[in-house]
Amino acid sequence: MRKKNIIVTASHLAFILILLSLLFAYEKTGRKLFSFLTPMSLKPYACEDTVNVTPEYISNDLILVNRDHPIPSDFTPDPVFYRDTDVLMGSEIIESYGALSDHIRETFGDRIYVSSTYRTTEDQTRIYEEEGPEIAAAPGTSEHQTGLAVDLYTMYHAGMAFLDSPVGRYVNEHCSDFGFIIRYPDGKEDVTGFSFEPWHLRYVGQPHARIISENDLTLEEYLDMLEPGSWYSYNEYVLGRVPEDNIVVPSSLAGCNMSFSRDLCGYVIVTIVT
Repeated sequence: MRKKNIIVTASHLAFILILLSLLFAYEKTGRKLFSFLTPMSLKPYACEDTVNVTPEYISNDLILVNRDHPIPSDFTPDPVFYRDTDVLMGSEIIESYGALSDHIRETFGDRIYVSSTYRTTEDQTRIYEEEGPEIAAAPGTSEHQTGLAVDLYTMYHAGMAFLDSPVGRYVNEHCSDFGFIIRYPDGKEDVTGFSFEPWHLRYVGQPHARIISENDLTLEEYLDMLEPGSWYSYNEYVLGRVPEDNIVVPSSLAGCNMSFSRDLCGYVIVTIVT
């Protein structure tokens, strides 16, 4: 009997050691080992049948751009001037950025300024050559080339000092309410490839910005957790990730309002308002 207890104890110890090693790897690899888990605020959505659809428009809101996923050569950004300024940013983010900017001015009596937003390939090449690979992304791998990213500052508070201002702290805590995420969050360097940048916002739209923020995810982790072919519910939304060459939606929701975004990983993210 005693021998059996020793064997059981040894098994438990082995299990604990394996679990600890997995947890260590979990922290070091940016949660990649646990990509089969879904964000806590997402719930599985039962989908018995699907139908094919042909979207009239597929956006770029959720495209993944990093060192491993460069911008395709045929990608065409759509930069426009923000309001009555000479600041160029993607047409997709104009309305949401304007809402964030207005809210900051009305709430704090202060302003946020854009230090960098849309960049051409030539712009990114020059910055890359000036700042080097430790700071700047190589041409073709920068979100700024999509027009979906903005670098912000307030008067006297730029860079990491952005967080020293009430406005900077508010933006970091609440930008998801306006469809943005902090693209390179603290502690996720192994996932994003970049150090913490509290000034760098990336537009992903709703409800994705809130889901990412609520679950302390990066864009890489979020897309990784959306299992292709599975469907999820979040408040009044139903989400799915389907192949680009076979875009389907749940049959029961075919008449609902829906939007589509490519992710540049071979899939389209379907967002349905139920």
